[in-house]
Amino acid sequence: MWKLLEIIKQDILDKKLSIIGMGILVGLMGFYVISLISSLDFTQMQSYIESLPEAFRAILGGALDLSNPYSLTNAYFYSFIWLYLGIFIIYVISNLIPQDIENHTIDITLSKTITRTKYLLGKVTFIFIFIVGLCLITTTFIALGMTSSSNFLDYGIYWDRVVAAFLLATIHLGTMAMTAVFFSTIFLDTKKTTIASVVLMFIMFFIGDFSSLMNPEIGETLQYASTWAYYNTGEVFGLGNFSNFPQNILALSTINVILAMASLIMFKKKDIPV
Repeated sequence: MWKLLEIIKQDILDKKLSIIGMGILVGLMGFYVISLISSLDFTQMQSYIESLPEAFRAILGGALDLSNPYSLTNAYFYSFIWLYLGIFIIYVISNLIPQDIENHTIDITLSKTITRTKYLLGKVTFIFIFIVGLCLITTTFIALGMTSSSNFLDYGIYWDRVVAAFLLATIHLGTMAMTAVFFSTIFLDTKKTTIASVVLMFIMFFIGDFSSLMNPEIGETLQYASTWAYYNTGEVFGLGNFSNFPQNILALSTINVILAMASLIMFKKKDIPV
């Protein structure tokens, strides 16, 4: 148990500046979005938004309600958090296992009576601590922006929406990270893992966001093959609609568990000299 905690502790110490630095950077982006929304006059923009192609509106999270600061914040921040944080997370996670192998530190770790199961469990635990840390910092800036925005204060501060968006973003980003873990157990190579994970991320994005533009018989079924189908911050944060929230949390959590189990099976089969 103590050796498992050592793995988690060491990874946290190694990546603490990345968590703080990237969390603050993306958090400031969110704060800026809220400040920008509060300072602009959107009364002349409704016709422009409605004239945009449906595909572009889909990227922004669907229909935009210019009178709703939550909807606007979701469109310009939460709808793109996979891009703001996802690629960074994939880059960091793609290095975890391959870097240990390249540096031969995995030899020392696995020789200390630590099984491969415990080793991977330590890495997975760190990954979610890493993502939770990033999302907590960014959410703090969102909260600060909301409480200092006259638009939000006039509309009303709904913390349940903030918590729901935090949970969805954390678990959704987790699926990207766990995809990188799975590929890293296949390739044991940072470059190949990063490329495969980023390519799959964009495939999932296009399937999830543009399936609505396909033939309904195909699109309505195909969309559920993407994790984006369950990342519904537009509903929970933008509109305060929680009807599908429990099912989406369960679906994303299940995907994370499946990827973790698949990674463990693959990792156990790999020939790693100890």
